[in-house]
Amino acid sequence: MDRNIFKEGKEKIERYVAEHRLRDAFAMARSLSEGMMNWELSQEIAGTEEGYRYMLEYAARGAEDPGRSRMVTELGSKLLGVVDRLERENLKRDESTLYFSTLRYEELQRNDSVAALLDRYVRLCGEGSLFNFVVSGVHSEKMHEALTEREALERRLFNRVWVTHPLSGEDCEALAGIITGDGVPGFFKELMVWAVTLGGLHYFDARRVELALDAYLTGDNRLSVAGLTGLVLMMHRWRKRQSGKRVADKLSAAMERDGWREDLRTVTMELVKTIDTDRITRKIRDEVVPEMLKLRPEIDRKLNRTAEMPDPAELEENPEWQEMMEKSGLAEKLKEMSEIQEEGGDVMMGTFEHLKTFPFFSEPANWFLPFHTDYSAFSGGSSGEMQPVADLMAAAPFLCDSDKYSFMFSLQHVPSAQRELMLQQFKAQGDQLAQLRAAQLTVGNVDRKNLINKQVQNLYRFFRLFRRKGEFPNPFSSGVNLADVEAFEGEIMAMDLLDVVGQFYFSHGYYSQALDTFRRLERESQPGAELYQKMGYALQKSGDYDGAVDYYRKAEMLDSRSDWTLRRLARCLMVLRRPDEALERLRVLEERHPEHAPTALNIGRCLVELERYDEAVGEYYKAEYLDEKSGKALRPLAWCLLMERDLKQSRKYYEKVMERFDPGQEDYLNMGHLALAEGNFREALNFYSLNVTARMDGDARKRREAIDGFIADMRSDAPFLKRVGVEEELVPLLVDSVLYKL
Repeated sequence: MDRNIFKEGKEKIERYVAEHRLRDAFAMARSLSEGMMNWELSQEIAGTEEGYRYMLEYAARGAEDPGRSRMVTELGSKLLGVVDRLERENLKRDESTLYFSTLRYEELQRNDSVAALLDRYVRLCGEGSLFNFVVSGVHSEKMHEALTEREALERRLFNRVWVTHPLSGEDCEALAGIITGDGVPGFFKELMVWAVTLGGLHYFDARRVELALDAYLTGDNRLSVAGLTGLVLMMHRWRKRQSGKRVADKLSAAMERDGWREDLRTVTMELVKTIDTDRITRKIRDEVVPEMLKLRPEIDRKLNRTAEMPDPAELEENPEWQEMMEKSGLAEKLKEMSEIQEEGGDVMMGTFEHLKTFPFFSEPANWFLPFHTDYSAFSGGSSGEMQPVADLMAAAPFLCDSDKYSFMFSLQHVPSAQRELMLQQFKAQGDQLAQLRAAQLTVGNVDRKNLINKQVQNLYRFFRLFRRKGEFPNPFSSGVNLADVEAFEGEIMAMDLLDVVGQFYFSHGYYSQALDTFRRLERESQPGAELYQKMGYALQKSGDYDGAVDYYRKAEMLDSRSDWTLRRLARCLMVLRRPDEALERLRVLEERHPEHAPTALNIGRCLVELERYDEAVGEYYKAEYLDEKSGKALRPLAWCLLMERDLKQSRKYYEKVMERFDPGQEDYLNMGHLALAEGNFREALNFYSLNVTARMDGDARKRREAIDGFIADMRSDAPFLKRVGVEEELVPLLVDSVLYKL
């Protein structure tokens, strides 16, 4: 069937289901299945519709049924699941995406079910265990071959689980046995959880949600947090679908687990924080690195003065070095990066994003593979020299798995002499590594927050950097708000997590996302002045001044003593050209803080808008007196004096402007107006000519644009010139005189 026709039909079905118009949804679904001649799915649609008809007959008899609403939702969700399968069948014939290319290959391997492949993998793990190799005395090359064979099967299993839809009961049982059992390595269990999750982001499958819950309920830390992360992503992706009673029961069991809320809080915040990754990367690339490069010549010069390379610790303590970094601003930027890293910000993305071009990263499975020291590229045969480095990487808490693989592969491309030196340094740290591991075993408390942080970084790198990333449904593209998931809504509200999420967005400048969160808080809670202040500010920063005024007024009603609210409300009213309302708030501020120069400046601006120049003069005199150093009041004071025809005083302040600041085009224009008002036409022409020249900024190509701008300003200022006694007929003549003079 034509894709556009199918897409249009599916969109109608989704709309009908959302509106509870199931009769129309069933009719459209039948039309699609019959058009594709898929009689098997047509029968499923008919069976589901029959259940709906029975429910309608039961309702028509007036029978009470408290579960009716839930049943309607479940029937709609079931129908959408069938339509998903129809769409998948329609696309798999010739769709070129990696998902469907992999699906077509896997369907050719008819005997390789998920259960059969898993059984083969379990046997291979038993036969190819390190213990068996050691006991049998097999050569390391044989062990390397066995590892390579096992890894090929791991990728194959990942792909099979990823593209199988829906998972059969047998598939689900086999996967659950692997995830909760002891017959395979822990990293493989986690890999299967990610395969389940990735497939569950393509198409809804309640069994995949169950498997994620199974993983969360295990006692393994890594597997548990992987399961929860996958669960959250799938349930958010399909938040309008019903998962069924089995999922609901397992989710209830998960919620009773010790640490559930803390885990949910951590996963939520780590997913939210990914929005800041690109900003952090840009900051490092555009600010930190350039500053370091600027310092390099100075560093080289200082290093060359010494006979030998100084100890790095001495450099850190050297006041001369510290002063150099502080003067350049680098010290402050590095401090900020350190704080971001402490908060869990992803400062490594920019470092490793260029190291994802190795062949290893051409396979989706490898992006989700937990780092382990048995990987064939780092152990056995000629790769044995990499083992100490792999051991060190495995214990490194500051890198996610994807970046660890990047580091290891990049190290293999370092020239042999340099690599040998680096390997010796890594080997020398073996004792420290052993102590670190011993400490971890003694404490027995793996940092779950760090595990979640690193797993989310793995996910983000795949959806952001994989070469065919556009073919995958990206959970990070629109943000993950768990309050939108009915099953999590109560937990999120009980933990006051919406406020935390909103504050993160707000404090990092993501005002659109902050507003979405704050609006939900507004609906779900009793909002206070602080929430309305934040909503007003977010709207103001987004350019919606009318909306900002509405919320600032609400905040003002709840807390009329807030200077912060009054200042921003006045600012928005001034932008909206409502000076009388702004002036009302500014007068209150002036009464509270009579010696605050910015308030006087803003009052003056409102009075100018209202053409009350005589009062504005008084406010600008006050502002100049209170803050003479900045000179901010000079220009508006000179203008108001001109409008009041106090030409002598106006010239006095305009001359101060010309002396203290670099004159701009506006200054030359206003000085021309002043000269005209004084009757000094020659001086006026000179200043107007300077105005045009300033507009050109030394570029002759801007001549026409500069002249047009000057003419437009003269026309718009004509009423002001008339106010100071300049005849209207004189303005076009002056313009022509200026143009002849240029």
